[in-house]
Amino acid sequence: MRSACNCGLVVSLLVLQVAAAQAQSSYVPTGTLTCIINKPDKALHFGSARPMTCTLKQKRHPRRQRYKGILRKYGIEWGVFSRTVMRWDVYTRNGRVRRGGLQGSYGGVTLEGALNHGVGGNIVAGGPDGVLLSPIGAQTQSGSVNITTGVMRFNLKLMR
Repeated sequence: MRSACNCGLVVSLLVLQVAAAQAQSSYVPTGTLTCIINKPDKALHFGSARPMTCTLKQKRHPRRQRYKGILRKYGIEWGVFSRTVMRWDVYTRNGRVRRGGLQGSYGGVTLEGALNHGVGGNIVAGGPDGVLLSPIGAQTQSGSVNITTGVMRFNLKLMR
């Protein structure tokens, strides 16, 4: 039973990756969005809201853009959470993101697990027209013992 679930998850991720590759065919890699959540949390609940700060580092533009937002999760969360870092590749049609160009709403699903150091995956969609985040983002955690699965959403707003 467990291996059937794992196979289903792997097949789902591969299908999403192929669909994402087709959608990204007219887009070019532009940079990386890194989001950090520093607020510690002890959880055994069905949802959370944690503030995050994000930095866009573009390949061809040295100036970084900083964003803030609230990460909201709806699903089962159990454990102790500390520092979490989430990372996505950013794609655009013209190879650059205008100032404030990542402002908008994003949503998807999340699956995380940690025992002191952990990893997770986030599948996201949304955002402004002309900008795509890689649909599958990587996540790392330190000082955490947790299990989380559910739906996530966040809004990004440019920091001035």
